[in-house]
Amino acid sequence: MFKHIILPTFCFFYFFVAGCTSTKYSHRKYNSYNQNYVDPTRVEVDWKKLYSSNASSQVRSFLNYSKETKEELSEKKIPYAWNGISKNWNDKYLDSKNKYDFMRRNGVDCTRFLWHLYSEKMNLPFNSKTKRAPILSHSFAQRKSNSELKNFVPLKKNGNLFKPRPGDILAFPGHALAVLDPDKCIAIQSASWVCKKRADNGSCVNSATGKETGVSIYKLTNRGDCENGLWKQLDSPKNKFTAGWRHKALNTWIEKIPPKANVNDTITLIGYNISHRYIYFNGAKKPSKTSYSYSKTKSKKYDNLDIVSIKIPHDAKSGKLKIYWDNKIIPDIRHTVESNDIIYIEKNTLLSSR
Repeated sequence: MFKHIILPTFCFFYFFVAGCTSTKYSHRKYNSYNQNYVDPTRVEVDWKKLYSSNASSQVRSFLNYSKETKEELSEKKIPYAWNGISKNWNDKYLDSKNKYDFMRRNGVDCTRFLWHLYSEKMNLPFNSKTKRAPILSHSFAQRKSNSELKNFVPLKKNGNLFKPRPGDILAFPGHALAVLDPDKCIAIQSASWVCKKRADNGSCVNSATGKETGVSIYKLTNRGDCENGLWKQLDSPKNKFTAGWRHKALNTWIEKIPPKANVNDTITLIGYNISHRYIYFNGAKKPSKTSYSYSKTKSKKYDNLDIVSIKIPHDAKSGKLKIYWDNKIIPDIRHTVESNDIIYIEKNTLLSSR
């Protein structure tokens, strides 16, 4: 009787506290010899297609660093911190010269790996409560924003599912991952449990834990986990995604600018979430503000794009535009993302003849 009480209590406590436990509940073994097995951690990613189909410079940066991580993994694995994260892990990580080598020696859990991607590699402001610190998985799993998540916007659910974009974070209590290819159900993560062999019917026939787990590019292949770009769960109905987050820097981008213009011209910009936002022109002392969106159009990914106008400042020079992605009243050039294209700006000169 006592054993029946103490064992479930211990299991509940372990999975609640440990974090990044990921998919342990879905482990099943089948004695079948006629199945074609796949390894969900050995994934081919169409980087070129992902890059060309995402106009956001920050999403492209996320893709570049995810590809860099995959190349690092081909050299040597980055293990999960199977014996726990030490108290001074964060400080030692920040002080280390080679972050990949540090994580190889000390391991990394799910949310510290996300911290590595977004804060260290992409240089984005991450934890808004404690600077230069990770955000723990239980915070990501909350449905409402809190003081740690002020640099993120929550993803709306599509029914009970999420329709994410590359760079979005999906979480359930105990684990968080970053979406890499939403249509092909591919994520990048560090997990304490992963399926290593999956059968055609989606069941896991072999798994790994402890030192054999860690950072991987992982394909959700269970039936019902992810279909038609809608993400529901990770490897098990007990691991349903409860919350989704998009960094504000990935939620704002300029998709189209005119190739040439003159100072003081009013030009048209097309982009995502650019209505009534500050734009920094190269060389200009002050930012200018776009108009409210006077029309809408669709991107190749069927995102709603704003069509806005803006007057080019008299002191603007040729170069890329920077758009302020934050929502504070006073803009900060450090919280901007660059356009992918350059606008060539000329000054109006009046030629007089004698």
